Amino acid sequence: MQEEHKTVVETDSLSGHIHAREISWRVHPLVENWKRSVLLMLFLFFILLFIYFGFQSIVVLLLSAILLVGPLYKYFLPFHYCCGIENLIVTACCYKLERPWSMFRSYYVDKNGVLLSPFAKPTRLENFRGVYVRFGKHPPEEVVNYIRLKLNSES
Repeated sequence: MQEEHKTVVETDSLSGHIHAREISWRVHPLVENWKRSVLLMLFLFFILLFIYFGFQSIVVLLLSAILLVGPLYKYFLPFHYCCGIENLIVTACCYKLERPWSMFRSYYVDKNGVLLSPFAKPTRLENFRGVYVRFGKHPPEEVVNYIRLKLNSES
């Protein structure tokens, strides 16, 4: 799998500020973490096998499969992140999220990604209203620096 990546950096000759235009990358945890993926598939297979033999019904098996696999869509589907000049765009199979940088007031970095929050102070709602940007195989420093640049310039 070839990772898409584009970064264009310009220096403003008058002020000397560095402006990043856009970075984009793709994250697919199912492919990137193959050991974890194999264990997950075995776990789901044995749970669904247990459900089938317990209920002896294809309908219950299909409903269980939907309820077990559905919430894991962020693990199974590839996501494409594009940090543009004006906004952040997150796309997947049948999913597109586009948010302007001005919407985000704070960010929190962890080992897997960055949570962009619309709130200035920590609150319980930021996990539901914020956007989590995963690093994947992309260099975390570049993503964090870009986000820091965008959120500090919006202030």
